[in-house]
Amino acid sequence: MPSNPFDAFFEPPGGTGEKKDQQVEREEVYPPIEDHTIFPEDGKESLDEILEKNKQFEQHAAGFSKLLSQTRAVDHEPVAFAGNTLVQYLIDIHDPHDQGSMRGEKAYHQILENKFRAIIEPMIELARLHCDVVNQFNQDIDEHYYSVEKTDREIKSDRAIAMEGLLFQRKLLGNAARDLSILSKAMEVCEVRLKKYIDAGGDNNISDAEQALIAKNREYLSSGVEHHFDYALFNLNLLDEAALTFRLFTKQTFSQYVQRLESAFRNRQA
Repeated sequence: MPSNPFDAFFEPPGGTGEKKDQQVEREEVYPPIEDHTIFPEDGKESLDEILEKNKQFEQHAAGFSKLLSQTRAVDHEPVAFAGNTLVQYLIDIHDPHDQGSMRGEKAYHQILENKFRAIIEPMIELARLHCDVVNQFNQDIDEHYYSVEKTDREIKSDRAIAMEGLLFQRKLLGNAARDLSILSKAMEVCEVRLKKYIDAGGDNNISDAEQALIAKNREYLSSGVEHHFDYALFNLNLLDEAALTFRLFTKQTFSQYVQRLESAFRNRQA
């Protein structure tokens, strides 16, 4: 009989002679309670981390938004039916982007490519930061979020500020994706105009092989394969525009958006 009658309640089955390997096994099954995700070492709560990341995004977004203004992608938007050789054959359509020569078209195509690269490369970094914030918000912040330092009113206010930051990020990335789509289409139409100079002779001559290679390289770039980044996932459709305008976001729709973002950075096959 144990000297203390309560010791029996704390003894493992089979008495006090617990084997060493059994004790090790129990320690592995029940590790010490040191969950740094609940109590982070830096003491920052999840909502505060999100607000800081939003500020970091906005700092980078300042220069990026100016870049979108300076590239003026909308100036290169093809006119209706541009690039459709059948329609252009039937109807005389004036194309304001027609450069009038093979050399001019090649130079214009290079300008479009340079603008495309200037946008997509910094956009990737912003999109990664956006995905990080969205994932953390989706996992940690809901109507049951609790803070040991803030009142319910402060939590509600900070949560609204965090959501506004996410909506701004979504809109900025949507604008960038739209500009990339415009530039991609403009390059494609430029390649169609180059076709009329195939075997034309003289200074305006271009081989069929060179024109095809220009088109192939553009497809590799504009499809996102070159950068392993599917920017088209950030395009804003009518439902996205409505959600941004009227704040129509639910936990379910937010989770669906997170799933879409996860595929944006997957390595894509050519």
